[in-house]
Amino acid sequence: MTLSRSPQTRATFQRAGPPNLAHRLAKFQAPRRASTGNPESSPKPAWISELTLSQIPGAPSCKHRQPQHRQEERRRLVAPYSALAYLGLGSNVGDRRRNMADAVRMLSESGDARVERVSSLYETEPVGYAEQGPFLNAVAQIVCDLAPPGLLSLCQDIEVRLGRKRTVRWGPRTIDIDILLYFGGRPARGGSPAEPGAIGLQVRSDREETPAGLTIEPSPGRLEIPHPRMWQRGFVIIPLAEIAPHVVAPDGRSVKDLARDPVMQRGVFLHATGSWWKRADEGGTDRGSGGARHIRAQGPVFLGREVQRLAEVDSTNAVARRMAEAGAPEGTCVVAETQTAGRGRMGRTWHSPPGGLWLSVVLRPTVAPRDVGKLALVTGVAVTEAIRKATSLPAKMKWPNDVVVRGRKVSGILVEGRWRGEAVDYIVEGIGINVAVDIAGLPQDIQATAGTLVPPCGQGALALRERLLALVLEELGVLYRRFLSGGFLGILEKARLYSDTLGREVEAACPGGPVLGTAVDIDADGALVIRTSSGDVRMVSGDVSVRRAGGGYSG
Repeated sequence: MTLSRSPQTRATFQRAGPPNLAHRLAKFQAPRRASTGNPESSPKPAWISELTLSQIPGAPSCKHRQPQHRQEERRRLVAPYSALAYLGLGSNVGDRRRNMADAVRMLSESGDARVERVSSLYETEPVGYAEQGPFLNAVAQIVCDLAPPGLLSLCQDIEVRLGRKRTVRWGPRTIDIDILLYFGGRPARGGSPAEPGAIGLQVRSDREETPAGLTIEPSPGRLEIPHPRMWQRGFVIIPLAEIAPHVVAPDGRSVKDLARDPVMQRGVFLHATGSWWKRADEGGTDRGSGGARHIRAQGPVFLGREVQRLAEVDSTNAVARRMAEAGAPEGTCVVAETQTAGRGRMGRTWHSPPGGLWLSVVLRPTVAPRDVGKLALVTGVAVTEAIRKATSLPAKMKWPNDVVVRGRKVSGILVEGRWRGEAVDYIVEGIGINVAVDIAGLPQDIQATAGTLVPPCGQGALALRERLLALVLEELGVLYRRFLSGGFLGILEKARLYSDTLGREVEAACPGGPVLGTAVDIDADGALVIRTSSGDVRMVSGDVSVRRAGGGYSG
């Protein structure tokens, strides 16, 4: 197809590394205008001659055409090689999560694109026109055989089919799909391999910005890649950092580093993790849908965990228990800013001031009651790995349910449940993490043993808390599935590896009096084995204190 050049747009291209896609993605620089050289001399694929899309068949939004006609037109815009693209998705009208999941499904079923990865789902404050409800946002990584105009046509088709009405810029919308980034380089179906290296397309129009909420959207005849405002939007950068952390922004920072900026974190909150798009019609409550809708869980666990956020509660475990008894699906998560009556093991009070991550997760495992105790170790490994990934701190596990950093307790785990005869009805796992807690504000006896991951009110504390929430749910989902499929022994090996208790002198509280000895093993049932002068003692549950270097024992 030969088209005339638009005087209102420019296209520049740059090499993006060797043909290996994984290596290329890790190394590429975000496309930006060339500061030297002649961009007109750069090699261009045959389909890039005209970048004002109103003259390209299939590009305008045409509601009266049948989808098969649109698909035929899009195929005329097929790229000479497969492309890797990142799409931003958003919805704040109707059943937002269902809209988002339907958009992902329709992309996959189009025959022109394959969805490879989708980020977690985030609830975000509206941008520009503030008189509207909060959005749900996510980023999808796709591979397609369409050139950007054809991909735009596909996205617009999906928007129209899901009820998108193009009215006010930044206004409410059933679904919004933006092409954020586009990279070529793979051979297309039935096509010849692309030349070494990839071409990153950058199209920029000379459109000027207009006041938010006042301007009717222009005709869909312009395409800008990378999306011109994506680098300033946390609701794009944070989910993009999940699936493409090494993408480099125009200022030279990686998307992963950019996502840690507190400015990016403002107004962006985790809403659902896991494969949330695979069961949008099976999930729990959507605050933006105008009403609650409870539906049973289906398929593998943790496919779309709902995160319920509360400002202050007595106890997240108490809230999660009430939700579980009302039928909340597995994976439901309750997060609170503070707890007024947080609880730890043995009936102790868990102090939960602002700055910490206080959450509870509903589980419905099909295991024997005797195996429920192992979940404390499963969760301990998940929290330990999450802290290590998020902070690089040497987090370790103190049997049976604490996580420590350099000897100070930064996290505690409480497992509670209800049984019906020999069957487990539900389990509630409470997790508390001192992310940025003011230790000096805790009771005197707690200050001696408690720690915090970062100083209170430090820069990036909120970003770290959100990152930890996502990682804890991700790690717990993976390990929980492994546990249910009979993989506890592999998890046990990690618990032994991370243990801060094994090999140390301990004092265990037992009904017959304290037991002194050396912790030598965690056995296949999750019990702690203590070697004493009179033989080995198995601790299935209870309090264990570790002997400090200067003498005495710390709980």
